Amino acid sequence: DFGNVDFITRLEHLCNAMNAEAQLHAFGRFAAVQRLEGLLKNRLIAIDYLKCNQHVANVRLNPPIIITGLQRTGTTFLQRIMAADPKHRALLSWEALSPIPNGQSDQQRMRMAKIGQRFLRYVSPDFFSIHPVEYNSPEEDVLLNDMTLLSAVPEAIMCVPSYGAWVEKQDHSEAYAWLDSMLRILHNEELKERWVLKTPQHLEYMDLIMQRYPDSPIIMTHRDPKECIVSFCSMMYYSRAVFSDRIDPIEVAQHWIEKNVRMLKNTIAAREKYKDHTVIDVFYKDLVTDPIQTLKSIYRELGCAWGTTVEESFRIALNKNKKDKYGKHMYNAADFGLTDSYIDNSFSFYTQHFF
Repeated sequence: DFGNVDFITRLEHLCNAMNAEAQLHAFGRFAAVQRLEGLLKNRLIAIDYLKCNQHVANVRLNPPIIITGLQRTGTTFLQRIMAADPKHRALLSWEALSPIPNGQSDQQRMRMAKIGQRFLRYVSPDFFSIHPVEYNSPEEDVLLNDMTLLSAVPEAIMCVPSYGAWVEKQDHSEAYAWLDSMLRILHNEELKERWVLKTPQHLEYMDLIMQRYPDSPIIMTHRDPKECIVSFCSMMYYSRAVFSDRIDPIEVAQHWIEKNVRMLKNTIAAREKYKDHTVIDVFYKDLVTDPIQTLKSIYRELGCAWGTTVEESFRIALNKNKKDKYGKHMYNAADFGLTDSYIDNSFSFYTQHFF
């Protein structure tokens, strides 16, 4: 039982795009099949679990804290620090890979995720230096949404433009309903006061998020696009390189600049529509220059308690999540056909609004 039959239609769209557009190499085809099999297995297990444990639907969740922003603007850094608060709960990488116990212990699920971490670092050290996927660290909740095949994950790892364009036009209410169910299952496993979620893709569906989570504060991170766009394009290039050796860096840049522009415009429109929704704007420069003071300011606006235990937890997390921990990320705008003036012109609506 895969649940909503629309899921099969999405699977067909994705497979058609992979076959026609992705230009996967031999290992890429193997890895893509393994990824889809894992996703399908997790979906089957989740639906079966929810049918056998109907009390999960009644698990109460406090409004989560939702972190979003353009990629490479500090969203990962901020989530990993805030998740260190003993009262907070974040989706961990090993949980994203295997959300439902299904007869396995946490240690077994962690061990499999640790193997995956080592493998990714081996096959793509460049990607790992950009976005280290550590088995026991917080990850993006879009990985849970991916079980609905209503997410940007496929277009982040493969060239599947027809699928990406099709998914954008779909109703994503099901994806967020699914996310709620997964959070309830995981919350039921480990009770904490509040979830700290993080995904840049939330920008694309901010109107839906503000309707669905009216009491959830949103933290939006900001950085000069000239400082983050090229870095992100490089990240996407190395992400695709795991699956294909026929990657056009110009196409990568064009695809993601157009998508990010749409995402930001959707968010600005939603913020105008829901003016009373709590949104905290955090600037990358402040976050990296003085993280403790920036976090104190965030906590004041959230109305969260600050004390020596919280601050010490944050300082430990800061030490653990140092910049360039796995090597320095090197990239060149010219490789992607980008110039400062082109980026400025593309994102002028955003910089004029927030800077």
